[in-house]
Amino acid sequence: MEFRKQFPFATRSLTLLVIAVGIILILVYIGFYNYQGIASLDTEINDLNTKINTHQSYAPMTKQLFERMKVKAQRNLPLPAKAKLSVEQKDQISLIFKDMAQKSKLELLSVSPDINSMVGGSAAMLVHATLKGDYYNFRNFLIELGDRPFLERVEEIEIQQVPGTKEFRLKVWLVVG
Repeated sequence: MEFRKQFPFATRSLTLLVIAVGIILILVYIGFYNYQGIASLDTEINDLNTKINTHQSYAPMTKQLFERMKVKAQRNLPLPAKAKLSVEQKDQISLIFKDMAQKSKLELLSVSPDINSMVGGSAAMLVHATLKGDYYNFRNFLIELGDRPFLERVEEIEIQQVPGTKEFRLKVWLVVG
């Protein structure tokens, strides 16, 4: 009590000092918390900038790849005027299929015209063909086959997985004259 009487301003100053230190500690805590948040945001911003720079460096290459994809997608399928298979071509049907297979980078295993399909004066002949190779090369073979004017229709396509490659069996109807 005597202390308060002798120094009345000391208790008030001590109280104010404790309150000021408390406020300073709270502000330091808030500042430290904000500093950690800002530091984490800075690292996130730096990571995003690195990703953006990486994507920008790949931009010319991706643009070029998209242009290449568009060129391939614009390829039109052939649709020739229909014509009949001549007698000479009928005899050389295996050579015609072999030529198409070579152009498409496929191996022609067999070609067999079905003679029974021509009985009774039929205007079409059934041909069985077996090819071996890659699926994308088979696609090119089908495009090449569709470009032939004597093709009436493709009746059946059978694909079998053979170790290391694929085997394709076709039933194709050709217009004969």
